[in-house]
Amino acid sequence: MTTDNSRLRADREQKALGGIRSCPHHGCFLCGAPGITVYHRLRDRIFSAPGEWSLKECPAKDCGLVWLDPMPTEEDILVAYQDYYTHRGEGAPKPPSLRRRMSRFWDRCYLFRKYCSGAGVVPAWVWLLGLYRSLQPMKKAALDFNAMYLPVKPGGRLLEVGSGGGDNLRALQDIGWVVEGVDFDPEAVEAARRKGLHVRQGLLEEQRYPDEFFDAVTMSHLVEHVHDPLHLLLESRRVLKPGGRIAVVTPNVASIGHRLFSAAWLPLDPPRHLHLFSPQALSSLADRAGFQKKRVFTTIREAGNVFIASRHIKHSQRYVWGSVQPRLLKKAAKGMALMEWAYLFFSPLAGEELVLVAEK
Repeated sequence: MTTDNSRLRADREQKALGGIRSCPHHGCFLCGAPGITVYHRLRDRIFSAPGEWSLKECPAKDCGLVWLDPMPTEEDILVAYQDYYTHRGEGAPKPPSLRRRMSRFWDRCYLFRKYCSGAGVVPAWVWLLGLYRSLQPMKKAALDFNAMYLPVKPGGRLLEVGSGGGDNLRALQDIGWVVEGVDFDPEAVEAARRKGLHVRQGLLEEQRYPDEFFDAVTMSHLVEHVHDPLHLLLESRRVLKPGGRIAVVTPNVASIGHRLFSAAWLPLDPPRHLHLFSPQALSSLADRAGFQKKRVFTTIREAGNVFIASRHIKHSQRYVWGSVQPRLLKKAAKGMALMEWAYLFFSPLAGEELVLVAEK
């Protein structure tokens, strides 16, 4: 009893000082194996959330999950998001230049060619213009992400869980989905609503969507933020129609960038990233949630940004989100992304972003 009272008193004192209460998570939630500590006493290197955090790794060869231990409590995790990037104000959009308008036209040709052909026959000229974008590895990776790797079903309902400020949701709406979003962050929800999007505030299970309501469910960089990823995927499966698809994008803990930067790797992002997945771990999660016909693959979409930010963290223990970078560093980052793209021909599961596409 004395120990319990001391713990409660310490928790109250920590919270009063702006801290984040935590609880132990010694074992892998996927396979139950006890974790091995791989990083000690990491601090938030981006948004200055309080506390020091350690990460454990599952030793099972067919798993490789990495997680925080101890892990922030569900009651206190919002403290880590007080200065998050979704809370940054947006300036007035600049009128697009002719060059930018032409670039968007090429983008739409690629997206229509690859993801919207179900809406009708693709004209030959659109097919050819879209083919040009497919020959540009970095641009192709960004556009595939914009479509969340899912062929558009004309008139189909799509739910984005963790819709943030709404940029991804608007891109999906633009290519033909009937979209809706949900996010627990009230400031992010308000930002999305200002864009004219239908977004609910709260957790997915709180919305009480009907069974088999959506044709697709997407989540980009969300599953690593939640305390119970299995429950999230089970609820996502419940609201999907038979044959409906889920698309999940998350950092790849087995990436080249993680191997290169180790503890300085940007997507470790303590204490917001609670679970980090390997390809095997994400596949196992989909299996446990009852999904089938799954594909797990990786992309280079964030390779350049991860290189820049991780390099700053390695040298200064700090990265300022959205800061202007020297031109030479941006060129080096682009070079690193292209090198990673070439490496994926030999090791296809080593990209910075991990993608799951599966069917109910």
